[in-house]
Amino acid sequence: MRVTVHLLPTRKETRRLDLEKGATAEQAIRALGLLPDQWIPLRGDTPMPLDDALEDGDELKLISVVSGG
Repeated sequence: MRVTVHLLPTRKETRRLDLEKGATAEQAIRALGLLPDQWIPLRGDTPMPLDDALEDGDELKLISVVSGG
């Protein structure tokens, strides 16, 4: 299946991934070579759990987690 991922706000890039059917948001993040604990996945404008299954044609937004003092 194919999903589109928008990396925000720091990278501002869009990537398309071909994943196995039933892949999760966490698997999509890892397929991009990223660490899941550094990104918040959103389907539309709604945050989603990392273990939620994706569907063919989904568009995800990945928001980078910013920390510091």
